[in-house]
Amino acid sequence: METNQHILFYSDALASFNYGSNHPFKPARAKVFYELLNRYSLIFEENQRIMVPQKLDETLLRLFHTAEYIRLLKLCNAGEFTINMLDFGIGSGDNPVVAGMLDFALDAAGATYEGAMMLAGGRAAVVFNPHGGFHHARSDFAEGFCYVNDIAIAITALIHQGKRVAYCDIDAHHGNGVQEAFYEDRRVLTISLHESGESLYPWGGFVDETGSGDGKGFNVNIPFHAGTDDAIYLAAFDAVVPPLISAFRPDILFIECGGDAHKDDPLAHLNLTSRSYETVLKALKSLCPRIMATGGGGYDVHKTAAVWALTWAALCGIKMTDAFAGLVGGMMYGPEARISSLEDAPFRISGPEEKQCRKEADRVVDYIKKEIFPIHGLGTDLKSVPE
Repeated sequence: METNQHILFYSDALASFNYGSNHPFKPARAKVFYELLNRYSLIFEENQRIMVPQKLDETLLRLFHTAEYIRLLKLCNAGEFTINMLDFGIGSGDNPVVAGMLDFALDAAGATYEGAMMLAGGRAAVVFNPHGGFHHARSDFAEGFCYVNDIAIAITALIHQGKRVAYCDIDAHHGNGVQEAFYEDRRVLTISLHESGESLYPWGGFVDETGSGDGKGFNVNIPFHAGTDDAIYLAAFDAVVPPLISAFRPDILFIECGGDAHKDDPLAHLNLTSRSYETVLKALKSLCPRIMATGGGGYDVHKTAAVWALTWAALCGIKMTDAFAGLVGGMMYGPEARISSLEDAPFRISGPEEKQCRKEADRVVDYIKKEIFPIHGLGTDLKSVPE
């Protein structure tokens, strides 16, 4: 029997994990996010449930990762370093050897996997795991702060059950690990909207990376020129994403909700505001009855937490209420005091920058409509991104 349960996975222990004092990836984002849910009355609905992540069974790592890579992750978990780890991306500046790292990754991946299984079994309609979303991890290589690819593992398990899965990645960085996992598989439609690889890690995700073999046309990249704002981003999203997902008809839709496409993020160069996040999440929610959302990137801790609070509200279909508006003190002494509002003021670029960003978005949309739409039985109207 179908259910309308909305599941949030959250753990203070995971939010307290530390990659290192100087590392940009801060799991503490999840704690600030959780505090915002309370402040804005976003976690008190009857159909909402909070669950603590449970560790992923290690044998499930083999759904995506190689045996040798898993062996080295276990050494990393014990705080041990061997020189050959560098050949697998472990021990780099981005992916340091940290005691307990595999335990952390297994807990985060366990939430994504359990959420996916709940959706597949009709025990949930929406699941959000802010601790997950490690979309850069490859089968035998740690990169981009990601050691275990929770998304690839969960989606692989679902397609083994015969499910059709769509994946939409709105992180500023291209989801290269997920692309790699399903590049030749038409059972998964992967769509990544991200800053162009010409200006941002992982230096790929170009529009002509469209899948190969049986998966040709089922890998879609929408790279944006650095500086792209809400208006340009949303027009490209509207032109490409809803038609493709509707044509694919997924059983479950995965969403990578990285907060680093926000204009205030220190590691990326897009100019999105809360408007884009709210609009995109509401649109995606309307395209599939079962949603598995994860966190991902986001390196301004407080802005990322705000983006995730908006994500949760959009997926649950509820409005925000600031229980502490107008008060002095109280919750405002907490870490969330830096966030005066979840919603941003409007922001729009202009002049030569706007023209350059729009021209690139036009080119990408036209390419996708010409090369990918026909594979999915869609028309090829090449109307440019509207003003």
